[in-house]
Amino acid sequence: MLSYFESSFAIALSLVAAMLLVAVLNRMWSVTDRKMINDVNGWQLGVLGTTYGVILGFMLYTVWGQFRGAEMDAALEATSALNVYRIAVGLPEPQGEQMQALAKEYVIAVANQEWPAMQHQQEEHSGGVVLAQMWKVLSSVRAGSNGETNSVDHISSAMSNLAERRNLRENQKDSELPTLMWVLLVVGGIATVGSSCLLGNDNKWLHYCQVLALTFVVAVTLAAIADLAKPYEGAVAVKSTVFVRTLEIMQGSALP
Repeated sequence: MLSYFESSFAIALSLVAAMLLVAVLNRMWSVTDRKMINDVNGWQLGVLGTTYGVILGFMLYTVWGQFRGAEMDAALEATSALNVYRIAVGLPEPQGEQMQALAKEYVIAVANQEWPAMQHQQEEHSGGVVLAQMWKVLSSVRAGSNGETNSVDHISSAMSNLAERRNLRENQKDSELPTLMWVLLVVGGIATVGSSCLLGNDNKWLHYCQVLALTFVVAVTLAAIADLAKPYEGAVAVKSTVFVRTLEIMQGSALP
């Protein structure tokens, strides 16, 4: 998705285009003539603006909910990896030590390799390779006592949660808004701003300010939707902070 600079440039370009449209209309179509259709164009703009505002607000609410869900899933994935690390203490040797080392390696791979790759829209599955190795180690465990059996059951559950959260992250990374929705959002925004430009107003500067404010709100909201729809890319993205924190706990440099 777009960076802060790219988003700002797109918003500024939208504002300039709207101002140019008003200026061209003022030059080619007199304000007096446009005022004659205000009664018709005004209520049409009200209906169009209300409908588009509902769609815009609903989409922003939806992608924000998805973004917060991605943050929670990332935190739960890191927590699952930490649980595997802790429960591995109860496994027989050498599997217990191997599992702890692999859990730590998984967190490092996700934080240092997969996260930067997701930010740059690249494929990276080093964490998945480590997870496969963890399953192999677990399958080689031959629990003897009841305590070891319980540890195997608990670590199997923790690894299942880890795999589930990882799959959710992979799906969220690849998900995007349908093209039809983007057509609706962009065309609706152009139609709404264009209709406001058609209004006749004796105070031209006030008209400029009104169109400018409407264009700014629409453009910023569209930029926010575009960024939040891709939770691991762009200027506003889910951070790998939870994995960094988890690694610190594993290394004993932070309290659990």
